[in-house]
Amino acid sequence: MAGSSHQASSSNWRQIVTSLYPDTLTQTYCVPPVHFNRVPYVRDTVPGTGHSALVLPPPSGAPPIHIVLTPSQQPTAAFPPSGYSLWTQESQPQAVPSRVQESDFRDDFAQNHVMVNLQELGNSRHEAMFILSQLSFGNYLNQSAFAAAAAQFPQPLQLDTKITKYSHGEADFLLIHRQHGILIGELKSVGKTEACAQNPQPPADADVAMRVTKAVKQLDRSETVVRHLVKDVAPGLTVRKTLFLPYVSCAQLQRVLDNDPQLKQAVCRSLAAANTVEAVQLCCCSDQLSKPASYWDVTPAVLSQLSTWWQHRMACTVDTLLTDDLYLDIAARFVGPATTVSVPCYNGVRVEVRTAGQAVAELGRRLALLVLTLQQLDLMNRDPPLVCITGPPGTGKTVVLLLQGLRWLLQGFDVHVVSSRFKSRAVSKMIMEQLQMSLSVDPTLSQKAGAVFYHEYDFYNSETEGRRAVIDLAARVKDDRICILLDEAIFDKRYHESLPHELLVSKLKQQIPDLRLWMACVEHIDIPQVMQREVFTVPLRCAPCILRELQPVLAKEKGRVHRYCNSGVSSPGDGLRVIRLSHKGSAHRGRWPVDCVKCGLDIAAELRRLGVGTGGSGCANSSAPLRYNDVFVLTRSTDLQDDATDHAGNILKPASGVVLGLRAGDMQVCVLAHKDVTVDRPRWLRVVYDMATAAQNSITASFYGAVPGLERRVVVILPGRMDGADDGVSDEDLARLDVLEAVSRCTTQLIMVDLPPPPAPTSNNNKTGNDNHPSASSRDKSRKGN
Repeated sequence: MAGSSHQASSSNWRQIVTSLYPDTLTQTYCVPPVHFNRVPYVRDTVPGTGHSALVLPPPSGAPPIHIVLTPSQQPTAAFPPSGYSLWTQESQPQAVPSRVQESDFRDDFAQNHVMVNLQELGNSRHEAMFILSQLSFGNYLNQSAFAAAAAQFPQPLQLDTKITKYSHGEADFLLIHRQHGILIGELKSVGKTEACAQNPQPPADADVAMRVTKAVKQLDRSETVVRHLVKDVAPGLTVRKTLFLPYVSCAQLQRVLDNDPQLKQAVCRSLAAANTVEAVQLCCCSDQLSKPASYWDVTPAVLSQLSTWWQHRMACTVDTLLTDDLYLDIAARFVGPATTVSVPCYNGVRVEVRTAGQAVAELGRRLALLVLTLQQLDLMNRDPPLVCITGPPGTGKTVVLLLQGLRWLLQGFDVHVVSSRFKSRAVSKMIMEQLQMSLSVDPTLSQKAGAVFYHEYDFYNSETEGRRAVIDLAARVKDDRICILLDEAIFDKRYHESLPHELLVSKLKQQIPDLRLWMACVEHIDIPQVMQREVFTVPLRCAPCILRELQPVLAKEKGRVHRYCNSGVSSPGDGLRVIRLSHKGSAHRGRWPVDCVKCGLDIAAELRRLGVGTGGSGCANSSAPLRYNDVFVLTRSTDLQDDATDHAGNILKPASGVVLGLRAGDMQVCVLAHKDVTVDRPRWLRVVYDMATAAQNSITASFYGAVPGLERRVVVILPGRMDGADDGVSDEDLARLDVLEAVSRCTTQLIMVDLPPPPAPTSNNNKTGNDNHPSASSRDKSRKGN
């Protein structure tokens, strides 16, 4: 009877695993999919608001900071998803977080460094395996809901009393391979320093010897536990071990072993090596890994070195005991529903993250938390009257404007939110909604506070709009004071909108004795001298993988946009690598991806893989699953459109191909077309406002000029051209705009649809006639270069 129950539970867990990881027999899966860092936030009070925020500590070199957590009194947003609210309610801590040490930063960096390389190795070789990182044996089969079924299997606590204390240890890496068995890896970050990335210095031999001695003991303990856990189904399963020393060279490791006979013997025994040369070949050192300064760039040369190590350590033999079912059964025990797969969190609450979609949701949630820098807190403490905040996207400009607006409201002053152009409609509406929401959660506040007013102008068309704005706002002055917030300002004299913005500042300053005007802009050209300039360059709202797409473009901006700085504090996580699709092949139609149904279907397939719109998260303690309104599909193309219908609802002209494909792939899509600005402005504004407040749970497919200031966890980029306006614009400049305007809207997962390479020129100089190839041919090259 027990055997029957054992078989039933294995079968059920196997089905759950194959549903979470559908390509288990052909692909590499990292569990968790990304490494989450231990970030040393502290909590502080935002001046004048009564709200608390997480604050980045001083740069590296300052003493370690203990995380102080107090019950949050900040309001929770009413509209979904919670990640878009600046007042997201956080989970209460289950335990007081431990002090974050400098060694934790080293270990985080090393763990992510090695994980990225292993994942690229598995993907390049099409290996069927699970890469488990930081597996705590105390989490093995510990879910109470599966306790009865788990009781049938060997448990860590059943080990001999002499080694029971090891049962709650941790394996830095555990690789479960379909053909080669299990590999246990112990990671030591010895040699990693602040200068390691740019000017690496080899660690002292004594430090290496000490770390390797400790690692060997940990490897042996982990092997004992792992063999015990699989002994009932695969007592003879191949279990190998390795050391990951990403900042120690092979030559130094060999020298350390040769100079310490006792350590040499221990390492050779543990790794089953005949001599030090073979032992070093079985370890993964800096020689086999990408450079620390560009750890994400796993080049073909690096993959070649990694493959050589892999052949020595893992692929030398095939375990004939392993069948597909046995492989899945073993994997199901370690990554299945009965085992907790969690990642650390700054507030002590461990969150389950098993799949790529859960990783996007959780990392996106952390990036959406209200986080400020000490510079931003200092600015609010100084409270200057006229401020223009500038800096690259995602550095907290809008957040600070909103907090300052809340501060004014709580002081009893009215706040006027000004949208000066169509590109600022969405973010201005979001600011207004957030301010009103902050007052509505506490009736006692709204009785004493000021009111929020919203103003719309079109500074693009004429200088008269700027004069109208001055007249309107001057008429709203109370007691010689007015408080104004204006996001997405522009002062670059090359643009039409610059003069009305300058006029607004100068005229209001002349007419209003106590003018309080806070503005924000990305480009820092021609900002009026009367305004105090504040430059924000610490990235707060997007993962490093997205920053790596932005940095090369910012470097070419020639002083118009500041570049990001290194804050000295790590991001919550590196993020997931960019998903690249191609508008190429016989099934694809149209000159641009926006016209292509197949591109829409391909995008929908990737979104389903991330769990967008599915509702269930798969585990009780995971972040809320990705919703449709977590996704932007952005393009510059003016061809993007929804179904054109008559008054009876009959379709006169169908939607763009990519929209049809997304809907055929069961995605809910709302279209914000560029032409609606002039053709159907009321609808355009309605969709913009819904998008700004996430009022509708649907994917927004939009011209990217409509979304500055807004962010989504998942952003899809479709290359395209604006008919007429882009006739003289080079492909390189368009690719730059795609990055600055569209990629910058992404916090976590970026999906890029690339164009195929241009056709080779024919001898008679005739065009090929293939409408899959746009006339502008260099765009694909410049995009891949980013």
